[in-house]
Amino acid sequence: MVNVSKNKLKKNVSNKINSRLVNIVADLETNTSAKGFLDDLLTESEKIVLAKRLSIIFMLYEKVSMYRIHKILSVSKSTVIKVANDIDFDKYENILEMVEKKKNRVTFWDGMEIVLKCGMPPIVGKGRWDFLNQIDEKYKKRN
Repeated sequence: MVNVSKNKLKKNVSNKINSRLVNIVADLETNTSAKGFLDDLLTESEKIVLAKRLSIIFMLYEKVSMYRIHKILSVSKSTVIKVANDIDFDKYENILEMVEKKKNRVTFWDGMEIVLKCGMPPIVGKGRWDFLNQIDEKYKKRN
């Protein structure tokens, strides 16, 4: 749960700090700088919450069932329903525009493949470490 002060900010102060945040995010040029920024600014829990919410949006866009989303991401069914309702009321318009770009969808599903396999190679058999090499190759191609 996010802790927000009960003391309200003045509108002009709120606008200035939000503008500053947007400008900093817009200036991030590489994956490394973006990762560093998020690592410095957000706690692990906050990153997980944001990543799961974004994943739910992507998966709903791709018509993955709510039940599968609930199971794959280990989120409550009510969370998936809430995000779906938010999408219905155009809450995530900007994100959905980004989702429509093929590059973002391919990158997302490459990442989901890694998440679903938990980054683990097969337990036994020939080539059990090849999986990690495949991940490295996919990452090198993207960067």
